[in-house]
Amino acid sequence: MSHTTMINHCSRALSALTLALLAAQAVQTAHAAEAPADELPPVELVRQHILARPEVRAAAAAQQADQADAERLKAGPYEFTMRLAGQQRRTSEKLADGLTDRQRYTETQLSLERTLRSTGKASQDSAIGEAAIKLAQIRRADAIHESSRGLLRAWVDWLREQATVKLWQSQVADQTELTRHAERRVKAGDAARTEARLQEASAAQVQANLISAQASEAAARALLDTQFPGLTATAPTELRAPSLADFPAEPGTTVTQWLEERSHEWRMARLHAELVSARAHRISLDKSADPTLGVYAASERGGAERVLGLSLSVPFAGSARSAADRQAQAQSAEAEQQAEAIRQKVRTEAATAWLMAQSALSAWQSQDQARQRHEQLLKTMVRGWQLGEYSQSDVLLARRQFMDAALAEINARAQARHAALRLKLDLHDTWEFDDE
Repeated sequence: MSHTTMINHCSRALSALTLALLAAQAVQTAHAAEAPADELPPVELVRQHILARPEVRAAAAAQQADQADAERLKAGPYEFTMRLAGQQRRTSEKLADGLTDRQRYTETQLSLERTLRSTGKASQDSAIGEAAIKLAQIRRADAIHESSRGLLRAWVDWLREQATVKLWQSQVADQTELTRHAERRVKAGDAARTEARLQEASAAQVQANLISAQASEAAARALLDTQFPGLTATAPTELRAPSLADFPAEPGTTVTQWLEERSHEWRMARLHAELVSARAHRISLDKSADPTLGVYAASERGGAERVLGLSLSVPFAGSARSAADRQAQAQSAEAEQQAEAIRQKVRTEAATAWLMAQSALSAWQSQDQARQRHEQLLKTMVRGWQLGEYSQSDVLLARRQFMDAALAEINARAQARHAALRLKLDLHDTWEFDDE
């Protein structure tokens, strides 16, 4: 064997070893890098952003409005009414001498009146106000919770796009080295020019995929920066690999009941039914009309006569009040049934959420195993290609299958992490500030 031939064989062997190491490093960089213990942004920063959301501020304003309305109800709808009346009295009396005595007197009357709420109406109005305040508090908490859900979804989507970009970046570096090696093989006469062209086309496709992934990552980042400015600049982070430790601890009751108890939707429906029932009872009390009591003072015949008196007026309740009562009772029954329907809906969604989270974890575990097997196959194909055992087409096919598996693993990882984090959020085990 000539010295030149020996050098060529050594060069090929060294290149094969180098490329194998590069392939292993590429897949490990895409997946094995350890993420922080928690890939979520800082809690205090999240709290500031969530509480500053327009929908949360709107719910807070509505809560203040309901507080003021409760004070109005407690004060009652009636106020003091002052009445001032003026009149002129003219008299014409026949005197004994046959003459007529005509007089003109200025007379005034001042009265003060107020309608009084019948027994039980004042306390019922206060109960309505308190129920409305509780409902407004839950609505604000729900607005915070829904905003937190939106942030969590956008954050995990951004981490998924980041992981995708890193995967394609590793492939670009790998393809660059493979392209150099293909050119060296062609120059050494160990491969046809077609092999180099195939490798160049593969490298170009990977570069295009990287650009597309970077665009998707930029869009996901822009969404976060628009709705939650500055949050993406907190610290670089990576999407963690899910595990059973991500799931909340089993409560004393079933998870479904636990989720149901913490559901804002169910609590809002229940409080709404209580509010409608309280209003229906108040309308029922209106079947007894409220009396109006007044006191008045009058000056008659130019002050020659002084009058003090009391007045009482009571309206007669008609069929309209009875019809309003029947309507209110029907609306109360409707709200109760709607609350029960929402309770069943929430219970079903809670059971589904727990099962879907566990299913997402199992799906990721299977997908990760598939990725690992494709990774081993790719490394074997790259080594074989370097030694002339496989064609360029075989390597490209193995790489394509590996990338499909790796991208699917990233998506499955994101789905599993989001499902687990969403479950914790719904159980109030993370970002616990929606009741502030």
